[in-house]
Amino acid sequence: MVGSKLRAWFAVALSLVSCLCQAIPSDDHARGVLAYQRGDVVAAMSALREPARAGYAPSQALLAFILDRSDFSEEAFRLYRDAAAQNDAEGHAGLASLYFAGRGVAKDEKLALEHFSKAADLGHAASIETVANAFLKRQMGLDADGPDGAAAVAALTRAAGQDHVASAEALARAYQSGRYGLAADPAQAANWQARAVAIRKKQAAPVAKVSK
Repeated sequence: MVGSKLRAWFAVALSLVSCLCQAIPSDDHARGVLAYQRGDVVAAMSALREPARAGYAPSQALLAFILDRSDFSEEAFRLYRDAAAQNDAEGHAGLASLYFAGRGVAKDEKLALEHFSKAADLGHAASIETVANAFLKRQMGLDADGPDGAAAVAALTRAAGQDHVASAEALARAYQSGRYGLAADPAQAANWQARAVAIRKKQAAPVAKVSK
């Protein structure tokens, strides 16, 4: 009986230690984020190093972002790659931007699109717009007027859903003239044009000041 109680106690103790160890990377990451937000890049990097080494994806991605902006793109590439391997949205997006620009790694638009698409699927706002713009501007091998019109419509619809006005306007034109594999539909065209107008008004509206 005593042995069973001791084993149970040790199991609980080990569980608590494990929880504490797991909490450390997120705590260090939070300190790194706060330091970065107040403009103390040195303190931010110092706080992020340990959780990044421990494999904490958010710290890897943020540290990579800081390093890339400090012209340490090769190290940034390795950190973004490690974060992306854990399916971290910022990791995929950062890795994609390096492949697209050829910073820290050989330029590869196919891999850039692959990682932008993965980040977009994870809800990364900037990547959602990047993929939509790629269809509209014929970048990274994409073309909304090409054979993959359905994917273009899906990408534009997703971007318009987060107030990307160019996507809403493109969908309005597509439904008006029957582009991207869509059947002409004046009602849908009017809906998307109204959506584009609403987005523009929203973006032009002054930001309300918070009273102290």
